Amino acid sequence: MKTHIREGILYRNHHQRYYLWEPGVPDNQLLTCTSGCPLAIWLNQAWVAGHVEGDGEDYWLFVIGGGKFRLSEHMNRESRYFGHLPRSKNATG
Repeated sequence: MKTHIREGILYRNHHQRYYLWEPGVPDNQLLTCTSGCPLAIWLNQAWVAGHVEGDGEDYWLFVIGGGKFRLSEHMNRESRYFGHLPRSKNATG
């Protein structure tokens, strides 16, 4: 199975939803990152892979292998969406 990867900047809009902003992609085709969305985020000079979950107030990235990170309002982080979760902790695609 071929992995479908989309790269962009993760941000939260005025509706409190996270989107993957990709240069050149029209607004109506932006990827919405809802609960269960597989993502990798560039943190501390490394790709951290997991999936997004919301708790009603905040969104979190639950990391493959354990741990979680709260997604901030102004994330502005380079991110990658995977058509499915990667099998290893290395999210380089």
